[in-house]
Parts: sequence; C-alpha cells; structure tokens
Amino acid sequence: MDGVPKIERILFATRLGEMAFNSLETLFVLKAAGLREIVLCHIIPREDVGFVPFGGYLRKEAERLRQEAGIKFEDWRQAISGAGIESRIVIEVGAPVQDVAGIALREQADLLVIGRGGRIGPLAGSHTLGILRRCRVPVLVHRYLARFEAEGEIAVKENRLVFEKPLLAADWSPASDRALSFLVSMAGAVEKAGVVHVIDEKALLGPDLENTRQQLLTRLRQRYCDTIERAGMKAEAHIAAGQPAREIIETARSIGAGMIIAGATGKEKPEGPALGSVSHRLCEISEFPVLLVPAIDAR
Repeated sequence: MDGVPKIERILFATRLGEMAFNSLETLFVLKAAGLREIVLCHIIPREDVGFVPFGGYLRKEAERLRQEAGIKFEDWRQAISGAGIESRIVIEVGAPVQDVAGIALREQADLLVIGRGGRIGPLAGSHTLGILRRCRVPVLVHRYLARFEAEGEIAVKENRLVFEKPLLAADWSPASDRALSFLVSMAGAVEKAGVVHVIDEKALLGPDLENTRQQLLTRLRQRYCDTIERAGMKAEAHIAAGQPAREIIETARSIGAGMIIAGATGKEKPEGPALGSVSHRLCEISEFPVLLVPAIDAR
C-alpha cells in the first residue's frame, strides 16, 4: 500500500495518574513495527501554579511539580530503554487540553497516546474529547483498567494486550482508508486483525438482507482484508447491524479484540477533525482503547 505511515515516534501525554505506567508498557510491542522513540509529556495546569487575584506565578511551586514529574519520568525512561526504545521528556506549564495537540505536531509524533487518570471509569472524559477535537495526528485513547456494563453487570477490563488483535471499523470513507493504512503500519506488532462494518438502516430494511450481507462481506475482504493480509497479518471480516458504536464494541468483545481503530469522520475544520457521532460515542463508552485516525495527516 502506497503512503503507509510509520510509527517511529510516540508522544505519551499523561497526568501521571495511577496505572499510567501500565499503559505506557503496553506500547513497547510497537518496537517490532518500527517504534524508535517515546516522548514523555506532562502539562502542569496553569491554574495550579497561578495567582488568580493578582495574575502572579508560583515559580517555586511550578518547579516543584516539574521536578516531581521529572523524577517519575526518569524512572520510566529506564524501562523504555530496557525495551530498546529511545525516550525524551517534555514538561511544560500550560493548558493540557489546548497544548497537547500542538506539542504532538511540534514533536512530529506519529501517534499521540492519551488517557484518563485513576483506576477505573469511562474511557474518555471532557478533557480527552477536547484534545481529540484539536488533534491532527492519530490518537490512541488508552486506559489500562476500564469499567463497563455488559449483560446488566459491571465488569472491569484490563487492557494489557492492546495490539494483539485490533478491530478496524470500516465504512468505505477516506478516514477508514487512512485507518487501514495505519493498521498496516503495525505489521510486526500485530498478527491478526478484524474488520467490521455496521449495516445502515436502509440496507437493514432491504428485501434481501442475506444477499446484502454477503455482498458487504465480499467488499470488506477485497478492500480491507486483502490489504491487511498482503502486509503479513491475518484478517477476518464481520458484518453487524444496529447502533454503530455499540455494535462495534460488541464485535470487539466477541472476537477478543485488544483495541478498536476508526477514522475520525466528519468534515475537516481548521482547528482539527470533527469526531463524528460514532467516533465520539466509541470514546465515551468503549472499554477498549480506541485509536482514531484523521483522514488528513497535517504533519
């Protein structure tokens, strides 16, 4: 496939919460796909070190927080080095939601990794969604432990083998094509991938649903699975019907996927890609890490 991106540099943006290092460790497998460097990034919120009444700046407090983050990052760098990957540190005072996307571009990151702090809970909150709307490079929304509801019960999922079997959500769009290209770039770290398309309401109400399903499976195999297999990975096609985000997640559960990959759909805006309702919903409710790939690479 022409123009296949490479994942050589990752920007790992973290608020240094519990389980952040566990999420970091799951990325080391990408060395087999060409990963050379991880940039560890922490933004100290400006409001944590500022005098609101007088507009002053707590320089000593900022330096203390910078040193604390630096000490933790230096410990992490030893583990990164042990995996045969280079690393650097970026610690700045600013606005995390506004600044992270810009730093990803400045550092020429091939992939931005973000996630929520704490142990369990929904995959993406308002801060994460704010970053996604601004970012013009692929973003992996990651959480090592995620709480979700299945069959009326609350469960906790450990996202340890993120790249073992990614599931690509396909809808024939340019964003899906770029997501496919990004999946191909993981060859070496990924042995098998799934591809799923959710039948729209018009097709679902058609006169010959089974024939439509078979035609779509053939189309998935020809456009997506064949490309994945030419890259040296196994591939399997799936058709689902219903509410798109929930059906994609159900398919991910049924095949034992490690993550969901989707295109950032919607019209491009000057400040970044529109998430689209399905991408947005996936990030809100999925217990799986979600990798969103914009249709246009702005680097």
